[in-house]
Amino acid sequence: MVKIICMENGDSNRTEVALSGGMDLVVSQIGYAIKTIYTNVREQDKNAAEEFRVKLIRTIASKGTPTWSTEPCEDATLDAALVRKGAKLTGNDIADLLRRGTPKDIIKSLLEEM
Repeated sequence: MVKIICMENGDSNRTEVALSGGMDLVVSQIGYAIKTIYTNVREQDKNAAEEFRVKLIRTIASKGTPTWSTEPCEDATLDAALVRKGAKLTGNDIADLLRRGTPKDIIKSLLEEM
């Protein structure tokens, strides 16, 4: 499961990200979200879609962009429960996730993935 919420309020920006499941699932869901954006923008304006594609590729591919910076993001939160292929989720793992305040929808998605 991938959930991204970006909010802008005047000069203040806030980003909330929630991830759960295996890395293949997370990456494919991000890719599908990008495809959905591109397809919908392209239906409205082919030039805008091409601009989106080019800028996104530059943002992801260039080492000099903030995308790959190791500096902490002060205006962002991340709830992640990533599972390695073949890993098992135990009752202790679930209890630990609940103690750390992991949202229940993330835990539910994680259990469905397993």
